[in-house]
Amino acid sequence: MASHALDQRLFDQTIGIADNGTAASPADGVQLINGWLKVIEGNKSTELIEAKLKELRGLLQFANPDADRVRSLLMDLADHTEQVSQGSDIQELTVKKLENVVDSIQKLAEQL
Repeated sequence: MASHALDQRLFDQTIGIADNGTAASPADGVQLINGWLKVIEGNKSTELIEAKLKELRGLLQFANPDADRVRSLLMDLADHTEQVSQGSDIQELTVKKLENVVDSIQKLAEQL
């Protein structure tokens, strides 16, 4: 199980990528994805997110990833993350963080 400090760092990094105004490198994306996979691994409510993250990670390992497919996966991730944030067992503070992540993922997709 990931620590709270790791969770907070991942939230900050995810939000920071889109706010930076420049697209993150594929290597940065892979590293961030690996962090999130450690956090959500084995959670029933995030199975779809986990599958999309793994597919995105695979694409980012190519020299020239398909930008349209990356954009599509990012939008799917934003949608699935928003659905998770609306779950009844999510704390209010976490909901706000997830909403910020959704916004960041959508901005990142628009930058491609």
